Amino acid sequence: MSKKEVSPFHLFEYRGHPYLLNIEKMAAHPVSTELLPILHKVGEPQTRLPAAQEEILRSWDLIRECKEKDTPVAQMEPIPITYMYLFLTQSCNLRCIYCYGDGGNYGTGGSMDISTARQAVDWLIGKAGKMKKIYLGFFGGEPFINFPLMKATVAYASRKAQEAHKEVEFFVTTNATLLDEEKIAFIQEHQLSVQISFDGPKEIQDAQRPYANGQGSYDSIVPKIKKLLALAPKVSGHAVLWGDTDPQLVKATLQDLGLTSLSLSPASHSLFPAESEKKQGIRKTQRQLRTLEQEAKDWSHHIRSRDQDTLRSLKASNEGYGVYSGILALLHHRHKYHFCGVGRKMVGISVTGDIYPCHRFVGNEAYKLGHVSEEAFNRADYLQSSLYSQANCVSCFARYYCAGGCLHDHLSSSGSPDVPAEEICRLRRRELELAAVIAANLSSDDQAFLINEHIIPPQPCPLDF
Repeated sequence: MSKKEVSPFHLFEYRGHPYLLNIEKMAAHPVSTELLPILHKVGEPQTRLPAAQEEILRSWDLIRECKEKDTPVAQMEPIPITYMYLFLTQSCNLRCIYCYGDGGNYGTGGSMDISTARQAVDWLIGKAGKMKKIYLGFFGGEPFINFPLMKATVAYASRKAQEAHKEVEFFVTTNATLLDEEKIAFIQEHQLSVQISFDGPKEIQDAQRPYANGQGSYDSIVPKIKKLLALAPKVSGHAVLWGDTDPQLVKATLQDLGLTSLSLSPASHSLFPAESEKKQGIRKTQRQLRTLEQEAKDWSHHIRSRDQDTLRSLKASNEGYGVYSGILALLHHRHKYHFCGVGRKMVGISVTGDIYPCHRFVGNEAYKLGHVSEEAFNRADYLQSSLYSQANCVSCFARYYCAGGCLHDHLSSSGSPDVPAEEICRLRRRELELAAVIAANLSSDDQAFLINEHIIPPQPCPLDF
């Protein structure tokens, strides 16, 4: 095999059966007992493959003729900024026990004024360049504390976007405590996408997300969520998992409320000194690993039984993460080079107009990139993929799936944005392995069923622009 090279792959077992993940092709295959010992030796120079086995490996794109490595092409044009998280206020009426934002103050507290908000909108439109659509999100603290500014900013941004021949889409992340008829009508009128932060059953919500006076928030929030859901369809739920919280219990509670589009994430450590002391032991992933194993069983079972309704529910409760995300990545052979748009396509703006890589970094002066009153801002550190800058990622089999992970998570857990949090890596790696088992066992009929029932979208055409 002196003139051939073997693409990197990952071998693992699931319930006693071996599987292979082709790392570069993002594809999964079941492995026969005859092929397994050959795969263990295939990278050795003296290994000579039987013709039949070599043909299998070629069909999996594991063997190819040696050629010079492609040289990455330099980025010639600036990457447009199209997403902005605008901090209307750095104050909050809740005191979530895991808050990475210093109780919603993000170090300084305060509220944004209309002049700064307008500067931020103008800055975003300018940095969007030729892009025809921009996304403006309202964040905090609790953004509805500064509802008058939200209304004024929506009016200004709508007008300025129209003048620039752009479309603007608004979104808001809220704890739902201040929702009333006026705010819900405003959400409807301007078609705001709403994400509600809500952590699950009463005992969990009250313990993790109390009011500033220590009172539980569940009973006051639930009626407001239901009123919103009755009138506004574009609502999703986000829950934070603290300690060993059962993800399935949290999902079930949010779904019972009517929040069908969900995201769950483990709690993050804070970068603010006063808060970081409280965060020891906040992240226990054993139960989340068990939940992933159950998710994989559920997907396999309901695909076999052709239970499209349950599969759609599984998809809605796991969109963007979980086993579903892994299945989609493998079926589409998707290579992800950036975890998110941090510092590249997305920024967070503090109440004073300072620019940060994303909403999570707001208030941490070491990560300030500039100010909305200035044309220049320094984001060079965020343009390169983490897959090349993080040593842990270069050889990881899940690198094109995870894309390096959340830089804020890394920084708050390890002290460096270039050193991933091992417990999160463990979750992502197992997530991809379980997805690989499902993808490897899908028949052509299975795939057709998933596509026809709109559970898995068809693979995009590579020529679509």
